[in-house]
Amino acid sequence: MPTVSQFFQPPLYWQQFEDLALGMLSEAYSIPDAQQYGRPGQAQNGVDVFGRSKRYGWIGVQCKRLSDLDKDGIPYPGGPITRKFLRSAAKEALAFQPSLSIWILVTTARRDTGVQGWVNQLNDEWANANLDRRATVWSWDECIAYLNSFPELQRWYYNDVIQVRGTADLDELILRTIALAFSRPAFEVPLHCESPAEFLQALSDTQRPVRTGELLDRESRHVIRKSVGGWRDLDDKDAREGLSFIDKRLRQLRSKLEQGRKDKKIREVHGFLDFTDSVLAHDLEKLRKECIEALNDILSRWNLPVV
Repeated sequence: MPTVSQFFQPPLYWQQFEDLALGMLSEAYSIPDAQQYGRPGQAQNGVDVFGRSKRYGWIGVQCKRLSDLDKDGIPYPGGPITRKFLRSAAKEALAFQPSLSIWILVTTARRDTGVQGWVNQLNDEWANANLDRRATVWSWDECIAYLNSFPELQRWYYNDVIQVRGTADLDELILRTIALAFSRPAFEVPLHCESPAEFLQALSDTQRPVRTGELLDRESRHVIRKSVGGWRDLDDKDAREGLSFIDKRLRQLRSKLEQGRKDKKIREVHGFLDFTDSVLAHDLEKLRKECIEALNDILSRWNLPVV
């Protein structure tokens, strides 16, 4: 019978990402004593994880990271690979001792033909320079393939790394991601302190994780955290209904804001929102407050930090 492959939740935090890289290196190259190099998130000479394979020699792995930090100051995993980053990281890895025969760059970004082309160019250059080493990239597609190929790695990843053991754990991942999306100025500062364009973008960025589970970085526009889905994927009925209410309020908030701008009831003065209709301003503040109150009610019932 054909093998049924499944998608896996990417690691949310840096330590989880390094733990997964360590597990994949151990399984893929039969290196039971593979180990992390330096402190978590602090790659040295282009290497976060390394080990020695009987067949291939020394192998080093670097995990691609973003500059964004979680509440503990640890970088989130993920982000796209640029040609500049790839070549810079590969150059650093040349200085790693003992000398590597294989250098792997692992990322939660999806597979990219452009990146694969850059890797091929790099390997050609190393071969022309008589350097006995190879470079490769493990995208999240490769990570999924390894997780599907090694049942023990799969069980360990779910149980010990991202610690997902049932629907309640999956629900908590979704709720934590949505809570993080609401932790932004658009839901904290007075409306008149927001610019129209930034506030609309903030609403869109908040609606996205509520509906899909994907949270984007404000500056780079890259996915920095991804849960297993949005509010429709919650198993908890009360939480699902509460997030459905929030989703509707967000749509109303966005619709009223856009209509107010068309009707000239909302203007931009010196880069900030200015209301000529106090009733509309009150309605928008009320909708925003209802979203936060409803979310905090859900988070409190789950014993999670409120926003």
